[in-house]
Amino acid sequence: MADDCRFTLAVAASLLLTACSPAASPPIAVASATAEPSLTPAPATPSTPAPMTDSTPALVLEPPEFVSSPTPTRISLPLPQERIILEAPGPGSQVVSPVRVAGWGGPSSQGRLSIRLIGEQGQVLARTSTYLLAPQDAAGQFVLTVPFTIDGVAEAGLVEVSSYALSDGRLEHVSTRPVVFLSVGPDSVQTNQDTAEKLALFSPREGQVIRGGTIMVRGGAIVDEDLPLLVEVLDRMGQVVASTEVEVQAPAVGELGTFQTQIRYSLPFPQYGRVAVTERGLHPPAVRHYTSVRVYLQP
Repeated sequence: MADDCRFTLAVAASLLLTACSPAASPPIAVASATAEPSLTPAPATPSTPAPMTDSTPALVLEPPEFVSSPTPTRISLPLPQERIILEAPGPGSQVVSPVRVAGWGGPSSQGRLSIRLIGEQGQVLARTSTYLLAPQDAAGQFVLTVPFTIDGVAEAGLVEVSSYALSDGRLEHVSTRPVVFLSVGPDSVQTNQDTAEKLALFSPREGQVIRGGTIMVRGGAIVDEDLPLLVEVLDRMGQVVASTEVEVQAPAVGELGTFQTQIRYSLPFPQYGRVAVTERGLHPPAVRHYTSVRVYLQP
């Protein structure tokens, strides 16, 4: 009996001590020294942007920079008046036979002008002459009708008018006008309002004395095609003694440009001659403009 009481007290005391003792800590896992590190990155912690206040610096957005292409410089020159002004037919005209050719020009040797109609292959469709309606050795008006025939229905070509120098009767100036020749149908004739010289010689001047066998040729031009000008020196008989080509420096074809070149000549004795500049074309293959001045050439 006494033994049972002692056992019961021992069990009660053991239970009381167990209830009062702190809970045991869970076992701590010790990583193996040979374990490989994990390659999975830790998830990024999202950051909350700070609220905007008066002290927050402003965000400046600058517009993109655009690099523009350089604009060609336009040339301004005091051009003289055209020696032969073709008033009709004007630019963009379509004409049927006979075509009315009218304008102003001269002076010309004996008051005479030569007129040609040139086809798209450079062939002469018609050729004639007329006289200025002006006193002797003076400039004046001209008007005439020129018949022509073409093989097709329409053909692009030129109306050409030439004048001659009073001093020696040689070719002095040629002006042309692009037109469309029609064999049938109504024509459409425009009027020209432009009176400025298309091919102007600034140097040498009319009657200038040239020495040393070298001529400086300067001028302004408005060319119809991207072709160089032909510069020639002619002797007293009209024979070419020197020639060269020069490019027109212009913003674009059809706009006013300038040209300059030196040309050397050789003559056996002093004499009068001419310096001539020619604008050529390929469509049609013909002279587009011709201008010349009479000079005194010394060896």
